[in-house]
Amino acid sequence: MKKKILLFMLPCLTVLTSCEDYLDRDVETALNETIAFSSYENAMNVAYSVYGDLPQGLSEIWGSASSAMMAAATDEAEFTIQTHAVQKFNTGSWLPTDMPDNPLNRYYASIRKVYNFLENADNINYDDVRDNPSQPGTYEARLKDVQQLKYEVLLLRAFYMFELIKRYGGVPIVKEKLKLDTDYSTLKRNTLEECVNEIIYWCDEVSKEGALPVKQPDAELGRLTAGAAKALKSQVLLFAASELWNNPSWASGYAHPELISLPAGDRNARWKAAADAAKAVIDMSGEAGYALDTYANLFGTTAFRSKEIIFCRRDAASNSFEKVNLPISYDLVTGGNCPSQNLVDAFQVKVNASASENFDWSNPTHKANPYENRDSRLKAFILVNNEWFKERNVEIWAGGRDGAGVRNATPTGYYIKKFVYQWSNLTKNETSVHTWIYTRLAEIYLNYIEALNEYKPGDSDIKKYYDLIRSRADMPGLPAGLSQDEVRKLIRQERFVELCFEGKRWFDLRRWMDEETLKQPLRKVDITKQPNGGFTYVAGKLEDRSFEKKMYFYPIPQSELNKLPDWEQNPLW
Repeated sequence: MKKKILLFMLPCLTVLTSCEDYLDRDVETALNETIAFSSYENAMNVAYSVYGDLPQGLSEIWGSASSAMMAAATDEAEFTIQTHAVQKFNTGSWLPTDMPDNPLNRYYASIRKVYNFLENADNINYDDVRDNPSQPGTYEARLKDVQQLKYEVLLLRAFYMFELIKRYGGVPIVKEKLKLDTDYSTLKRNTLEECVNEIIYWCDEVSKEGALPVKQPDAELGRLTAGAAKALKSQVLLFAASELWNNPSWASGYAHPELISLPAGDRNARWKAAADAAKAVIDMSGEAGYALDTYANLFGTTAFRSKEIIFCRRDAASNSFEKVNLPISYDLVTGGNCPSQNLVDAFQVKVNASASENFDWSNPTHKANPYENRDSRLKAFILVNNEWFKERNVEIWAGGRDGAGVRNATPTGYYIKKFVYQWSNLTKNETSVHTWIYTRLAEIYLNYIEALNEYKPGDSDIKKYYDLIRSRADMPGLPAGLSQDEVRKLIRQERFVELCFEGKRWFDLRRWMDEETLKQPLRKVDITKQPNGGFTYVAGKLEDRSFEKKMYFYPIPQSELNKLPDWEQNPLW
């Protein structure tokens, strides 16, 4: 008996908001196909709607009338509202029947849109411009644009598949627009290896000469490029080389290890492939215009123009992120993502121009002035006690207007600064543009040196690219004479710091199978203001965090297993 259409296979209605770029056009993808492809403009809106499904990491987890970042489900942060859905990740109470994050439906709907465009793009009506002497060259230009958009939506399909497999493992590889009368019971989960190969194949295809451009003109910023394809390949191959996808022993007895791991193979070869993929992006940086940028440019209101960004999502002007994440005493702020002491401790202390050391609460000098001589990224990304902010000092001490005792104030002793537009006046409903970054050059450097250290420790490029990232923050480079394991730890610490709040940490800890860190309590700092105006700082535990081995992957939602009993649930769920 044929199953009725799955929820996640239904075409969906996506409305994009803005008036300036291709990522923000109002479109209804459920338009009758005859209408949707009756003109070039309508057909383009169908293609642009696939972009509209890109995840917005500034508000990834919804619940309790506000949105949390994925950071709040890691050791990067805590969300102030304890009833928020993101807390299920932290308490271990998430289940196949109750998921705080379930992109399975969303991304398969996106993939259906991809094939809706691909299967109908050749039917676009160009009668208004074909052989029209008043619009010379328009017909040819539109044909070229449609061909490029075919490559773009295919790369978006690869991106959405990666979003799925890094959460669920192997998923069905869909290569057509599924019809309403499709027998969905025939859809099986493909192996993880098949999914990886499918993604890599299309990354290679769309980055070939004559497919996606190396650069988009300014008027087309936001559309995909060959660099975005190569960067996605770098990310996928980094996962393919890492521990989680090469070690199914944690799920001993699971009948289908091929869904959660790759076949046994040469790990060095996999690390080399990951390094080569990252280096390919680095090598095209000159032609593509990629370069490290200032943090002000990278996380400000014009971030979408930053030369460091390879792939991002630019959203319409709003102030919802500020309403959640500004210090609690500012008007209309509700409370949100608060950086943890775990993260703050990862920012090193600069000793001198050539030496740095890890912060240590048992060091009296460090403890007395915990934010002095720290890595400059700490103040760039995180708001600390008594810092000047929005024309006053922020009061995070106990009894201060932003500190303990105030409803929904930070429970950790910190507020987030990265991505926040601090000059937004919420009472006047002032807004700003926000950009969510999927890939930037610094991440590619980190991908490269991580992979290089695994298969070719001691290579001079490790220090070269590590130092490039550190020098931007005015921090000393990689010390000489370190072991492979010591370098590995520093590279992982650098990812923690440099990429904080960018949606990487959840997946990094899992692909490394870093169970020790995943089980660590979340830490805070208690701040007391002294009569002389000084402060004392005492670090301690805020809460325990729950982790079980099954949580390396998301469970398949029970609602889908009920429809597809032949699908295998992920191990231990």
